[in-house]
Amino acid sequence: MSYFVKLTVGLIGVMIVIRLLGHKELAQITPLDFVYALILGSIVEESLYETTTPFYHMLIMLAYWGLLIYVIERFAMKNERFRRVTKGRAKLLINDGKIDDKILNRHNMDVDELRELLRMNGVFSLREVKHAIMETSGRLSVIKYAREQVPVRSELLDNFKENSISYLFIDGGQIEYNALTAANVDENWLEKTLKEETGHRMEDIYVAEWSESEGFFVQPK
Repeated sequence: MSYFVKLTVGLIGVMIVIRLLGHKELAQITPLDFVYALILGSIVEESLYETTTPFYHMLIMLAYWGLLIYVIERFAMKNERFRRVTKGRAKLLINDGKIDDKILNRHNMDVDELRELLRMNGVFSLREVKHAIMETSGRLSVIKYAREQVPVRSELLDNFKENSISYLFIDGGQIEYNALTAANVDENWLEKTLKEETGHRMEDIYVAEWSESEGFFVQPK
């Protein structure tokens, strides 16, 4: 029974500590964040499989490690030099169309790997790139030459609809009240507007997405 308790408490503890890292995608995690995760896993593993290790040791280690992460992250926010040492900084791999081979070698990369990262950004030729920045997370940010960029609406049209956020009001036939609140509307508005704009009754809809600029997108049951 204690095994299941340790596993549950360990999971909760890891989730709390991970929240200290902030809302990051896996692709945004820095090498320091990776070290955090490795040691967190080791703490929980030791508590689970080392039967001689008291249960409270895991709680103490999780609490201490969480506090240490918090202190390091807060200090890194305040001290730029420390942040550069622990998290690194962005590097300009391509500057004004020219590849910086010194920085490329420093990252243990070759041109073919650089081209792979460019392709992942939708760029299929080096000639399209004016600047390419290697972020601390390992992702590549790309600035194309102006001649290679897709024209924007304001360059083609005088009158165009502005983009707006979309809300999922009905998901799987169920009303999403949080989405209604976020959009500053209510259930009565939803029922009335759905009927007027789509001809569907609310109870007959499987999915209903709405945006201020585009209106409703619905899929009936």
